[in-house]
Amino acid sequence: MTYTGGYRWYVLGLLTVVFSFSHMDRNIIAILLNSIAIDLKLTDWEAGAISGLAFTITYITLGVPLAWAADRGKRKRIISASLALWSLMTALCGATHNMWQMFLARMGVGIGEAGCVPASQSIIADYFPRERRAFALAIFGLGIPIGSLAGYALGGIINDAYGWRAALVIVGAPGLLVALLLQRTLREPPRGFSDRHDAPPDEPLPTFGEVVRFIVNRWSLLHLFAGTSLIVFGGAVSQTWIPAFFERSHGLRSSQIGVWLAPSIVLGGGIGVLLGGWLADKLAKRDPRWYVWIPGIAMIPAVPIAALVLLLPATIYQVLGIPVHSYVISIALMAIPGAAYTCYVGPVNAVIQLIVSLRMRATAIAVFLMITNLVGMGLGPFLVGMVSDFMVSRFGHESLRYSMLVFLFIYVWAAFHFFRAGKYLREDLGAQYR
Repeated sequence: MTYTGGYRWYVLGLLTVVFSFSHMDRNIIAILLNSIAIDLKLTDWEAGAISGLAFTITYITLGVPLAWAADRGKRKRIISASLALWSLMTALCGATHNMWQMFLARMGVGIGEAGCVPASQSIIADYFPRERRAFALAIFGLGIPIGSLAGYALGGIINDAYGWRAALVIVGAPGLLVALLLQRTLREPPRGFSDRHDAPPDEPLPTFGEVVRFIVNRWSLLHLFAGTSLIVFGGAVSQTWIPAFFERSHGLRSSQIGVWLAPSIVLGGGIGVLLGGWLADKLAKRDPRWYVWIPGIAMIPAVPIAALVLLLPATIYQVLGIPVHSYVISIALMAIPGAAYTCYVGPVNAVIQLIVSLRMRATAIAVFLMITNLVGMGLGPFLVGMVSDFMVSRFGHESLRYSMLVFLFIYVWAAFHFFRAGKYLREDLGAQYR
């Protein structure tokens, strides 16, 4: 069986669109969060719970069984069915009238999205050889900034014009059409196709316990999972609470935030994802430890610049004498930590695909996502909301600013784990990669 180069890139592009829809539908809640909280009379911890915790509960619970099925069956069916389900549940979020209805609807979004990434990355790994895989997975990772951009921009504009309920319905519906397109046009490749051998049909399929034991016995993967979990924690905090921060601390409307944040998200996140994947493919030819060194090094400039973004006051005319609104500087500066936070996508996912066996790929990615999203999306927005509520008595409407500032230390912690992963990576990859 052969596939043309053009068709490989079509598959990659289509799966990137699907991943973009995933991040658009999960992150649109952030730009709408203040409006939802006011309408449904939510505290910050309740808002954090519906945005992160509700989604994560089902996302991590069903991710592993759906990945297990992807390692054994038709991956494209799982992806298309998942896309249809989370798109429908996103639209249903617009029909909710209290915190618990929204919580359950967001759980439905998590059920759908649990089937997307493991199956998609497994297909991409079969279409693209090892020496091009990090960049291919980085292109797939563009779904993060593209989807976040679409969620922020569309959500903000529609919210100001028609309300948050209409925004959720309008953004959720198109995914149903994309699900049909994927089911009709994506061809399932043989497992191991790009590795120049198919997975033998009689090869024993590893159990979930065997996959977990494989991961636990490799220190590079353990440190990799820990470092990525901390980055995802910070990213989830930023995606969830940054729009509310600009509304409260800088007085912007949701449509203004969506339009202003969009270029910063695309520029920062897009450059970070692509540069991380390109550098990994280039430098890992000399030393595979660059797969994990790149994300660790990227954390160095991220913390001080992120702190500056949060600390700039509502006006800086008197402080610096610069004739520009401080929110413009803050949003522009966000592109730098945004690039740092996303450069792990290609290298980390590529090295996981290299270490695990063919029949473990989707399940290993699901375990990876289960851990990183439990720590990141599940706890991040929720904990920041709790600390913000705790700080209200001291800082008033600025409590969110200082709550987010408290958690910036996690990026230094993340860098530590990436550098520790490098110590064990060569051994875990095997002799052929040393």
